[in-house]
Amino acid sequence: MKSKKTIAVTMRYDYINSIKETRNSIDFRIVDWIFSMGMEPLLVPNNIKILKFINLKKIDGIIFSGGNNVNNNSIRNNLEYKLLILSKKKNIPVLGICHGLQIINKFEGGTLKKVNNHIRKKHEILSKIKEYPKIVNSFHNYSISKIGKNLKILARSSDGEIEAIKHEKYNWLGWMWHPERDKKFNRNILNIAKQMFK
Repeated sequence: MKSKKTIAVTMRYDYINSIKETRNSIDFRIVDWIFSMGMEPLLVPNNIKILKFINLKKIDGIIFSGGNNVNNNSIRNNLEYKLLILSKKKNIPVLGICHGLQIINKFEGGTLKKVNNHIRKKHEILSKIKEYPKIVNSFHNYSISKIGKNLKILARSSDGEIEAIKHEKYNWLGWMWHPERDKKFNRNILNIAKQMFK
């Protein structure tokens, strides 16, 4: 029997000052979303030592999950940059969700800006990709101000912000919306992700 594909999934990195504790966490709806593709998630904590394990394991894809604002010095960003380098070396597809799209853009030299009216909202997106939904959720307060090199814009919100990108050389895709937060998973979006990781 053929084993299921394994998708490595990065997690939030939060320091809880009141109890001096560092936590890795993830919205478990992303786990269900990956299972809905018929694939298995491998949760990746924010620890550089995990890269040695990832290198030895057969990974069919990587998802950079949502959560955390992007900044230059975070432990999470450092791990995700190293995973992008690994992706290049081993030709592993990468899907960036919200924070994940921003990391891909920043890795390729792009920049971010503060944006209003994109937290806990729904808005229309404009795209030539007919499988994309017309209305998406929105949970971010940063958006792309300068697109990174070799990145193509696939969708914009009705107010002009970049909502989806694709790398022209590597199999990297980014969405600013959270497909796992829809009440019912969008079948077209699941199929796009499945095709990426096939």
